[in-house]
Amino acid sequence: METKTKMLTFLVVTIMVAAGGIYFLEYGGDSNADITIACGTKNYYEPFWIADHYGYFEEQGVSVKMLYVDGGGSATTALMAGRADITLVGADPAVRFIDQTEDGMIIGSISVNKSSTAYDFAALTEYGVDLNDPAGTLLNSDGTVKVHTGTDTTTGYFGGYRGYLYSAWQDGKLTEDQYNLLRSVKSSDSDGGIVHLQFDSQVTALLQDEVQMLCSGNVLNVTKETGGDSVTILSSPYEDPVGACVIIASKKILEQKQDKVMKVMKAFDKACADIENPDTRWSVSEYCAEFYNVGGWTANSQKTFFESQYWNICMMKDIEDFLIRKAALLDYNDFDPAERIDYYFLDEIYGGSPYTYDPGTGTLV
Repeated sequence: METKTKMLTFLVVTIMVAAGGIYFLEYGGDSNADITIACGTKNYYEPFWIADHYGYFEEQGVSVKMLYVDGGGSATTALMAGRADITLVGADPAVRFIDQTEDGMIIGSISVNKSSTAYDFAALTEYGVDLNDPAGTLLNSDGTVKVHTGTDTTTGYFGGYRGYLYSAWQDGKLTEDQYNLLRSVKSSDSDGGIVHLQFDSQVTALLQDEVQMLCSGNVLNVTKETGGDSVTILSSPYEDPVGACVIIASKKILEQKQDKVMKVMKAFDKACADIENPDTRWSVSEYCAEFYNVGGWTANSQKTFFESQYWNICMMKDIEDFLIRKAALLDYNDFDPAERIDYYFLDEIYGGSPYTYDPGTGTLV
């Protein structure tokens, strides 16, 4: 199979958007590309890496430029600024994007958690965190915050942690005041249970006790590998509706290059098939672990992560309800995403209504 290497060895441009502290890493690709994709360098973006590396865009006859970013918050900023045409984001950035701009449509999905307890945490062992007892272990006896949780508040992990806290409050494990304190973001003016941390600084922050817990995807595995017995991995005791990362495209590119977008979607679909196929899963796991290139994250780690998800661009069933629930956790009222979801590409690729995986059988229905 023809392959492409990751192009970050070319001219790298780092740009910070002052308002949000957002960073872009862009390689010197073809400035005349048909489509520019904002692509994260963390988990969930693997189908993008695979499609680029194995030449699936070229197979479809579409020229693509990859704009590497650090996560969903940066990805939506790139789309809104006109620097990218297509991207992938979690629920939180998708909600903000839909609320703050009219330029963009959700046109597909990329992965769905198999487990309903989708959110895991890495905590410093010495603090004795018990997620079944948040009032007793996350707070001091005087009601102040004992355990600060680091997460990138521009990504879906922010809503994920708030979802855990909401469930604990509804379960009677937190008072309303305790819930509001723990769900708020710590600032220079006030305390709060959440600390905004970019992905690349989270491991160091935890191991140096700047925060005492993390909610943050594959960073947790790296933290555990680095911290050893000083770090404990914990799972939320509450079920969370199984949700997806969504693909968003600008309205302009949909109007001007619908055929090119279709080819990009087909390339993503083929990459997802490589992840789902037992015959190719190991080889793409090796490549993605190499791309991610972080100590403690191995091909076995990547394969385990792949097996924790369903991978297919057509999984859009119940996406409206999922986004509405996440919007409520982010304090967006009267949020209605119905007019911002376009099933055209999924219908064209699959010839009918959107499909979804049945967790019981592991098949598309």
